[in-house]
Formats: sequence, structure tokens, C-alpha cells
Amino acid sequence: MRYIATAPDFATAAELESFTKGQILLDDPRVAPALTAVTSSIRKEAGWHIGPVVLGHSVTLDGPGGRLLHLPTLNLQELVSVTELGVAVDLVGVSHDWSGLGMVEKRDGTFWTDRFRKIVVVMDHGFEDIADLKFLTLSLAARGLASPLGATREQAGSMSIQWGTPVPGVAGGLVPLPSEQRIMDRYRLVEG
Repeated sequence: MRYIATAPDFATAAELESFTKGQILLDDPRVAPALTAVTSSIRKEAGWHIGPVVLGHSVTLDGPGGRLLHLPTLNLQELVSVTELGVAVDLVGVSHDWSGLGMVEKRDGTFWTDRFRKIVVVMDHGFEDIADLKFLTLSLAARGLASPLGATREQAGSMSIQWGTPVPGVAGGLVPLPSEQRIMDRYRLVEG
């Protein structure tokens, strides 16, 4: 996993309280762990931190052995430096191109090393606007906290409450709906 462990969660306890119209209070001791769990799950599935923008993030990568190096990002803002086999790579000339999707191509006819952990990249990357992931985080956390034990129905005398299930056989919890999974898929790294 190549994400920044200290990056903030996608949503805050105050935002969850507002999202649930006060049904889940910000000082509920379950809120912070739930938001962290949802954020961490999304990041792990994506394979990178996604947001916010991190300046000077250093990653050590295995060499691909070809012309194309895939960086663990889908929003590369600046390629600060690259070191290969301990030697700084000249990024100023025409020998290397890079894309905002996190690919660095050697254009001079040579290949990247094929050795493990021999490329070090420093980059500025990530998304500043992650409103869709904030909403997804709030939705999953609220659903998980609304039925923490997986109950689908409660009854006391003639009064009953029934909760929906996000997927057949699963009540509450952090299981994303298909539409939520599609949001997460947009941020997933494609292994090169």
C-alpha cells in the first residue's frame, strides 16, 4: 500500500452529525473509528491516498523494466525528482515525459531498471476536491453506525422498525452498494 497514513479522513465527525441530522452525534465514541475505517478501506481499495494534495511525497518503487513507469497516483501535479539506481534522472530534457495520470515514459530508447525498490520518486499529487468520496464516507459510516450489530428489524409490541439491506443478506455495515462501488472504482489505480 502506497498511501500517506497521516492523511486526514475524507469526512469529520461534525460532518457526520450534520449528514445524519443529529441522529449520530459528533461526540459518539464510535464515530471517529468508523470514519477512519471507511476512509482507510477506500484508500486501500484504490491503492493510494487519493486526497488531499500532498506535496513532496516520496515513494520507492520497483523498476518496471520497460519504457513506462506507473506512479501510485491518478492526479500527478508535479514530478519533483526521480532517482534510478541511486542516480538522479534529468527530467528537464526531452528524454522523459510524464502525464497527470501518473505515468513517466523514457523517450530516449532506454528502459527503466527491472530491479526491485531501485526507483525513488518525489511528487506532488492527489485530489483537492473529493466531494464524492466525502459523501460516500458519510453514507457508509452512517449506515454502519445505524445498525452496528447487523440487525434488520426491531420490534417491541406492535411497534416495529425495519432497516434496509445494502446488499442481499447484509444489514448495515460498511459494504458499499453497486453505485458506491462505481465511485470508488474511479479512483482505483490500474497496475501497469
